[in-house]
Amino acid sequence: MNHLLRFLIVLLPIVALIFFAKILLIDEEIQLSNYDLKDFPEVQLNDLNGNPVQSDSLKGIKVLNVWASWCITCLVEHPFLTKLSDQNIQIIGLNYKDSDLKANAWLKKHGNPYLFSIYDPRGDLAFELGVTGAPESYLIVNNQVLGHIQGEMDQRKWDTIFLPLIQKAKQGS
Repeated sequence: MNHLLRFLIVLLPIVALIFFAKILLIDEEIQLSNYDLKDFPEVQLNDLNGNPVQSDSLKGIKVLNVWASWCITCLVEHPFLTKLSDQNIQIIGLNYKDSDLKANAWLKKHGNPYLFSIYDPRGDLAFELGVTGAPESYLIVNNQVLGHIQGEMDQRKWDTIFLPLIQKAKQGS
């Protein structure tokens, strides 16, 4: 009996530690990803150059990236977005609660990986999409939201979340 009690005293904390470690190490990107298919909201906004955004601009496979000139993490993810753009991945920006002057200056300084950036100074479109902050990225396939990632886009998230969804969408077409 004494040995069993000692064994349990040692075993229970180890089991609890393993249990909590497993919970804490669940891939956060998977938890923060949304795979519910929904229609992209109707766009009644202009791009950063003042041109109306056409609804047919979201046909095909596109990544919509929510960004702002005031967003530190947006600057961190920017080189990766530029790399994707260089690989012919079509990225549309959603400039979120920003000044168009500051946003255009930011793009001029850091480079522009976007086909264009939708200018959303009040966050109306972002609200309809369910944006909680910048950066966030949405995978858009033929005007439908196929995937959503909160936070910085990087190679691991691209490879494990968006790339499989893109491959699946291409097989379905």
